[in-house]
Amino acid sequence: MRGTNNSKFSAVVLVRDHFDTLRNFDTKQPRPTDYLVYLGSPVLIAAVTWWFEGRARNIPDVLAAVAIFTGLIFNVFVLLFDLTARATDRLPMHAREIVDQLADELRAKVSYAVFVGILFTTYLGGLVMFADTDKPLDRTLTALIIMVGIHMLLTIFMVLKRVRAMFRALRIDYTERVP
Repeated sequence: MRGTNNSKFSAVVLVRDHFDTLRNFDTKQPRPTDYLVYLGSPVLIAAVTWWFEGRARNIPDVLAAVAIFTGLIFNVFVLLFDLTARATDRLPMHAREIVDQLADELRAKVSYAVFVGILFTTYLGGLVMFADTDKPLDRTLTALIIMVGIHMLLTIFMVLKRVRAMFRALRIDYTERVP
């Protein structure tokens, strides 16, 4: 996507690459409704949870679920790397451009999803270690967990949609020979 960052530890490029994909695939124009749904929905649902004084329980179970999701998303990244490495060299040029663009967008989305998952897992791990999780959390922490969790789920949905589009592009324009 854009240029790289000088620091080996900076995740700014992951975030930038991901948000650069919130565009119309054909026109490359930003889609304001994508931003509104993607960022507004988690905030709105978290605000409703906070307003009605929702309180999260079973944080160790939530931690386990987020860690598993993050691992599964990372496996999609490995699948993506393997699939594009095998397929793009054999594709005709007109199909390669579409598949390369889908692969770039999918890489950006998966990288961002793994990044969010790692941060979320770290945050929840800190809560489990340093807070009394036998009691329900306060409503602010609950709203934050709801917001990040929904944001992560929406990211996963975008990943799944791009995986589907990529497989369709490969299947329509490229038939793998079975040995």
